[in-house]
Amino acid sequence: MSTPPPPHPVAIITGAASGIGLALTTHLLAQNYKIFMADINPAGAHTAASLPLPSPSTPPPIFVPTDIASFPAQLALFQRAYAYNHSIDVFAANAGIDDSEDIFAAEVSPAPTAPSTNTADGAAATTPATTEQLSVVPPNLKTLDVDLSAVVSGLKLFLAFARHAARADAAHGRPPRKRSMIITASMVGLYPFETNPLYCAAKHGLIGLTRSVGPRLARERIAVNAILPAFVPTGLAPPGLVDAVREMGHLTPMSTVVRAYEELLAGDRAGETVECTLGELFWRRPVEYPNESQRWLNEDAAGVWGGAYGKARAEGGRGAGG
Repeated sequence: MSTPPPPHPVAIITGAASGIGLALTTHLLAQNYKIFMADINPAGAHTAASLPLPSPSTPPPIFVPTDIASFPAQLALFQRAYAYNHSIDVFAANAGIDDSEDIFAAEVSPAPTAPSTNTADGAAATTPATTEQLSVVPPNLKTLDVDLSAVVSGLKLFLAFARHAARADAAHGRPPRKRSMIITASMVGLYPFETNPLYCAAKHGLIGLTRSVGPRLARERIAVNAILPAFVPTGLAPPGLVDAVREMGHLTPMSTVVRAYEELLAGDRAGETVECTLGELFWRRPVEYPNESQRWLNEDAAGVWGGAYGKARAEGGRGAGG
């Protein structure tokens, strides 16, 4: 005899205290989800407690203060969510930050010059810094830590917990079901973005990640897709920017982004990237191959790549070429 599935699907949403994450939280509450709202901002606890519940049967959301750049913190988040009813049905990897420094401001910083012997007139002379004494402050990579590396960590966690839940479903005679991870990339993952180049690089990486893992994981009924919002009103924008973009007619409403989530959760898409701009959704495809060789390397050489990398990783690991 099979065991019925739990009454409330479970969702983890990072960056849930504001912006896109809060909009998705409100939307999924209306679908009777049990939501675990993760955010580094402790004020998210008040936000979660203040959300109106659509019906008496809607389970209240739980706020979990989380620094997603910490793998142990993300693991604790997944453990807590999974404990609710032994399933995580939706993972919205949404949290993100803009550039933590201006990479264009890079300059050499000479080390302090050392006093030398007095000159003939008695004045103290100094020795100019040598090339070896010149220094450059290391880049602040927090943007890549949060916007890219933390999503990779979240993917590994979601994949592990989804497989564990699927095995439990099979053991209890429950039918297999889809579990979805939706990554918040950005439209700048398709284009250059001079004001925030590290953010841009991270979002390009998320698109590549989504397209690379989506088709393969779909065979396990694990759907990984990404949304690519244009400019929507979120807390990332500096003061005055939202109003300026709105006045020029280029502000994308949150409803467009929520519609993208709806379509991804309802359908069977995998490895898809959907650009959300103004009131429209555009399903973006990878660039066309310039020749047959490039197509073969990417589509037909899976056995060659897989065999070589399987052996290399078993022997200690080697990186990809190119």
